[in-house]
Amino acid sequence: MIRYSSFAAFLFFAISLIVPSGFSVGAALLVLTGIPLLRPRRLPALSGEDKALLAVFLFYFAGTVILLLLHREPLKEYDMPLRFLLAIPALLLLMAYPPAPAFFWAGLAVGGALGGFYTGWQNLIEQIPRAGGHTNPIQYGNVSFVLGVLCFAGLSWARLQRHARTWIFCLLAGGVLGLLGAMFTGSRGSWISLPVCLLLLCIGHRAAFRRRQVAGSLAGLSILFGVIYAMPHSEVQQRGQMAIEEAQDYVSNGNADSSIGIRLELWRFGVSLIEQRPLLGWGKDGLVARKAEMIRQHAVAPAAAGFNHLHNEWLDATAKRGIPGLAAALALYLVPLFIFCRHLRAGVPAARPYALCGVLLIVSYFGFGLTQVFLSHVIGVMTFAFSMAIIWGMLRESLRHRGQAAGRLA
Repeated sequence: MIRYSSFAAFLFFAISLIVPSGFSVGAALLVLTGIPLLRPRRLPALSGEDKALLAVFLFYFAGTVILLLLHREPLKEYDMPLRFLLAIPALLLLMAYPPAPAFFWAGLAVGGALGGFYTGWQNLIEQIPRAGGHTNPIQYGNVSFVLGVLCFAGLSWARLQRHARTWIFCLLAGGVLGLLGAMFTGSRGSWISLPVCLLLLCIGHRAAFRRRQVAGSLAGLSILFGVIYAMPHSEVQQRGQMAIEEAQDYVSNGNADSSIGIRLELWRFGVSLIEQRPLLGWGKDGLVARKAEMIRQHAVAPAAAGFNHLHNEWLDATAKRGIPGLAAALALYLVPLFIFCRHLRAGVPAARPYALCGVLLIVSYFGFGLTQVFLSHVIGVMTFAFSMAIIWGMLRESLRHRGQAAGRLA
């Protein structure tokens, strides 16, 4: 069964971007095999942290569904929270039969490399300004970014392997290409998370690598990104400058007819909605109806008419589902973040790479959520929920092996 879970985890990461809905293949394998473990007699022994992660997924599902029922939302709106419920049997399977580390890290390296090659080809060869593979450029860029930074988290694991140089090369290639894949999409949301993630990587690897090695790696990455920024066909430089100009135009002239301008207008509108109904929110249909009314009253720019979300995870959750909706979203991020941070600081070398992966995943999503409601998209929910489940299975297994080794020494 461990070979099965290893193969499923490898597929989940490796083909997530290059195959249409590729992230669903590995996830489906994990869910279908994990369902039998839901029976009380088949449940693996659960620690307090295991129960906390399971409770967070269940709380987000149940809380969101209750609020959707209160707002009488259509059935299609139940799809996203349902996927967190489906992640529970997958999490149980991964706790009982954690993937082999080589399959986990190889899946990330292959996924990051293929994701970068794909958008690199679209952007530089096919001259597509905003490459997006089989999905939206923003969503593609976010997932490619996640694959990239998670590859870098594995470097301290790689240096201890038998074929250390090969593993380090593969993870570096996957990491660099994953980040380049995000840049080639022209999506700026993932750029917000990059400085914080690089800082976390330095902290996470400080015990495994010398300061000179870490500094050299950062310098190399900076030079590489600087070259990509200056390339005439990547449009990275133009997109960065455009963001500044559009923000200044909105602040000075109130112009919402731009990518940044419409986001700022939607945020202003979202704050007004929260002030009016902070307890339970408006629901999705209520938000759209209220926006249409305010557009007719010239209180909101007409450019906002085509959006049913607020381009901000926290404002959107609060405006649609009130304070309980915000609490559910925060719990989904903060409880796992606390658990992963604790293991990152705990001093168990074998667990640190996986704890670092968990922290990077959540911090990346925090950054994405500032300008995009990523959890309203299938690829966003699936990448978050099932990546976390796989990472936790790996971390848990690394701690179990440590406990067995300590027992043998005693």
